[in-house]
Amino acid sequence: MRIAICDDEKTVCEEIKQYLNEFFIARNMMFVCDLFTTGEQVCSQNAAYDLIFMDYLLPDGNGIGFVKQIRRENERVFIIFSTAYPEHVFESFSLNTFRFLVKPIEKAAVFEAMDAFVSAYQTNRKIIINTLNKEIIVDADKVMYIEADKKYTLVRTVDKSYTSFKSISRYEAEINNPQFFRTHRSFIVNMKYIAEIEKKKLRLTNGEIVIVSPGVYDAFLQNYMSFLKYKF
Repeated sequence: MRIAICDDEKTVCEEIKQYLNEFFIARNMMFVCDLFTTGEQVCSQNAAYDLIFMDYLLPDGNGIGFVKQIRRENERVFIIFSTAYPEHVFESFSLNTFRFLVKPIEKAAVFEAMDAFVSAYQTNRKIIINTLNKEIIVDADKVMYIEADKKYTLVRTVDKSYTSFKSISRYEAEINNPQFFRTHRSFIVNMKYIAEIEKKKLRLTNGEIVIVSPGVYDAFLQNYMSFLKYKF
């Protein structure tokens, strides 16, 4: 996932980034973080961030205005405002703000906000399935596994199966969700639906089998244990 931190104080940016490093290391998750000191810098990136920490008052304008501009390009981005003045919290509600942190920012507050964000992020993620005639949008949380089958890809959800022309590697890059793991060159599995684990295969809650390559088995177990420990 991609995260932006915008604050006119570089020390605040670095502090939040350090908290995020600790958070993601503890949960065995990957993230990319960009730091900015002005709102215009964030707006000019044309990047699809998943989460933005936005200072309420910046040297080049009000954070509210910059978020409005960002949302015109990316309606799904999560916003966490920060300020030394708690009375600003009410104005931010109009932008569907996810969280509001009061300075000085404490690590516990960042961790609480990130726990909630990861839960919402995983639940609200969508997957676009490219079929022969149309593109179908499904909730990532409902996808049980994805299987490569020659020149096609099978996307199995809890409700039905779809035949897609998008490669499994492209699905892997687009999902970018720690709830999913590439167990084999032909399989991506949603760990939520694992019922039994054997050395070379996984039995899912619907009885279907997903293959696990010996070379990734240890890494899979580590990720699965982290998933069980920190799922929300």
